Amino acid sequence: MADLRNDFVGIKSPNPFWLASAPPTDKAYNVERAFREGWGGVVWKTLGEEGPPVVNVNGPRYGAIWGADRRLLGLNNIELITDRDLYLNLREIKEVKMRWPDRAIVVSIMVPCEEESWKAILPLVEETGADGIELNFGCPHGMSERGMGAAVGQVPEYVEMVVRWCKQYTRMPVITKLTPNISDIRQSARAAHRGGTDAVSLINTINSIVSVDLDTFAPNPTVGGKGTHGGYCGPAVKPIALNMVAEIARDPETAGLPISGIGGITTGAMLPSSWCWVRAMYRCAPRR
Repeated sequence: MADLRNDFVGIKSPNPFWLASAPPTDKAYNVERAFREGWGGVVWKTLGEEGPPVVNVNGPRYGAIWGADRRLLGLNNIELITDRDLYLNLREIKEVKMRWPDRAIVVSIMVPCEEESWKAILPLVEETGADGIELNFGCPHGMSERGMGAAVGQVPEYVEMVVRWCKQYTRMPVITKLTPNISDIRQSARAAHRGGTDAVSLINTINSIVSVDLDTFAPNPTVGGKGTHGGYCGPAVKPIALNMVAEIARDPETAGLPISGIGGITTGAMLPSSWCWVRAMYRCAPRR
């Protein structure tokens, strides 16, 4: 049997296949189900700071685009970061890591763009025994009013500033998750690199409206007759993700920066093809 053991910026796992931060990684029950099925690691669904609770809508949070054969092409979600208590999440992360010491657990974090907010949450996450953190600079919907998500990721100066804070206040490897909702992905990657990030991950979801309810003229999904824009994912975003990964991989200013590729992967067969394509781009078409 092939040896698939993986070491990504010092984070070890039995294989390189991890679940990205999303609803399937929001609690111990779901994460342990993934580990039993053989996943090598997870990025725990994004935690926020202690304080005013995050409230997700009580109703449909997903819209979809289907192909002619009814296969799913793209999925839009309007779900915010975890609405579970911070300390409940921290306790579960610690318990799962103790039960599955060989699996990688990276914790996604999104707090206001203030030094004290990051300084306060980092030691709490570190105490769980988690293997690393992922800075969520990508969420395209909601939370921007608190100075979080894509509102940070779209400003390279903010990206560099927050990465520096995190490298100052934690010993854990720092992975910076980038937003695709930007004109030039290289700018935010370069900023994260200057700040000292250990790696970048991309892409997060793409700002989108998948359809409009013609009875209410509100974007789908609608809740109580109202809707909003959301984050687009699924097979349709893979070409965009591949292009952005390649842009960073062949950029002389970020050459050699470890990259975790996310977006549109639906089967194991899609992974090696993605790796080979990006490597070919890097070998054959370096940016001048």
